[in-house]
Amino acid sequence: MSRIRIRQVDIALPNAHLDGANWADTFEAITPESRLNATQAVDRMFGSRPPAWIRLLNGTRNRIVSLIGLKTGQISVDSGQVGSFPVISRSDDAVVVGFDDWHLNFRVVVETRPEGNDTAVALSTLVNRRHWFGYLYIFAITPFHKLIVRRLLSNLA
Repeated sequence: MSRIRIRQVDIALPNAHLDGANWADTFEAITPESRLNATQAVDRMFGSRPPAWIRLLNGTRNRIVSLIGLKTGQISVDSGQVGSFPVISRSDDAVVVGFDDWHLNFRVVVETRPEGNDTAVALSTLVNRRHWFGYLYIFAITPFHKLIVRRLLSNLA
């Protein structure tokens, strides 16, 4: 298995994938495979079953947020969803998933582009924090979010 380099890159706000986004991050990996499209990248990143530590974090999150009325879900891939996130749009070079909840609206965007003989895969998270609880939620989950995003991108190797 080859090792790929993952780096955080800038993302501009506002962003066409989520009007009103007020928080965003993007991580990018260069994979040595040419002509990898966005759907193939999503399938590789999310796979059929996430690692146990991601399932544990996700299960803990679900137990906590269900007590306060937030949506719960699992991280996985099926035909109409990526994890518990409905697919909003899909093309050769981008897959957009996400949903709106009472505390925030979010989109996860996986984009691919040629990078010489390789493929660059960017995973962007866009959030519109709707009120104080959305701000608190993003503050609390950001360290875990970054770990999970890096792990998902490492699955491209």
